[in-house]
Amino acid sequence: MDRHALRPGNHVDLACEAVEWMDRAFFPAVVRVVFTDAQGRAWSLVDKAPIFGIDLDPESALPNPAAVRCIVKEFRDKSDASSLPLVLVSTEPDGVAAEDGTATFLVSSDLLNPAAR
Repeated sequence: MDRHALRPGNHVDLACEAVEWMDRAFFPAVVRVVFTDAQGRAWSLVDKAPIFGIDLDPESALPNPAAVRCIVKEFRDKSDASSLPLVLVSTEPDGVAAEDGTATFLVSSDLLNPAAR
């Protein structure tokens, strides 16, 4: 995503991957998604499948591409390892957070797409 097209407050979709069913009996089913931030730390988020923009049923095979809706908070300098801009995003639109409560993540701009929903 073009960093110059983004502004703080914009809604974006952060690319992630649905990797594990947490509760198939619940409707809609609960799934774990993962992504890696700009520092190389893997994060895990758990919620109902529709929160991650995916239309899966409990019989769907995983892994499967997914996304979590975020709000752009600010921009940071490029990392030494990458020439891509870094963006601080918050998962607050849908109240999703990592298991430790973290809801703000510094990610590479290549993980962001315009919000589809």
